[in-house]
Amino acid sequence: MDFIWGECVVLNNQRGQTVVEYILLLSVVVSLVFTFYKSQTFQSLFGANGSIGQTIKNESEFNYRHAYPRKSGDLNQADYAGASHPSYYDSIQGQTRFFGPKEPYQ
Repeated sequence: MDFIWGECVVLNNQRGQTVVEYILLLSVVVSLVFTFYKSQTFQSLFGANGSIGQTIKNESEFNYRHAYPRKSGDLNQADYAGASHPSYYDSIQGQTRFFGPKEPYQ
């Protein structure tokens, strides 16, 4: 204890220490996250032109355009001229992907 102008002052008061420690810990974690996020490795994988992001974009565009998931080895664009285009004709099942009448119209 110290005496200042005749009053007893306790200097071992630890009120607020936990809050300060959590703020410091939070600032360290946030700085680590921003460092990792801005790194060249993260940007090359998940950035605007990253390899994983580009793959997901290409797959999504193909699936949306053709209404079926592309096979992993099928990297070429489909031939739109033939009647067996995979967007509307399933060569494995031998039928179209669209519905139609059970019997022909008369």
